[in-house]
Amino acid sequence: DTFDLREVMGNPVEIREWNLQGLPADAVSINNGVMVMRGKRWPLMIDPQSQGNKWIKKKEGKDLKTLKMTNPKMLLILEGCIRTGAPMLMEDIEETLD
Repeated sequence: DTFDLREVMGNPVEIREWNLQGLPADAVSINNGVMVMRGKRWPLMIDPQSQGNKWIKKKEGKDLKTLKMTNPKMLLILEGCIRTGAPMLMEDIEETLD
């Protein structure tokens, strides 16, 4: 048998809500969703099809701060989100960060 994170840490009602918010229903997406929601640290999502990006935006709603590395106020917004505990999504991060 194979290990399935959904079975160990997933909540079927919560997972169904994620699906309604746009998270695909395949096993990989669900297991990634469980890791994003249950992880103690900030998740890094490699998301070439932008499915996870759309899901996070819909899940967090208008409270989510979306940021790109080219934003001149990036550090100010980042600091504010850390200080207040607001959700933040950094998009289009390259291979290295300065």
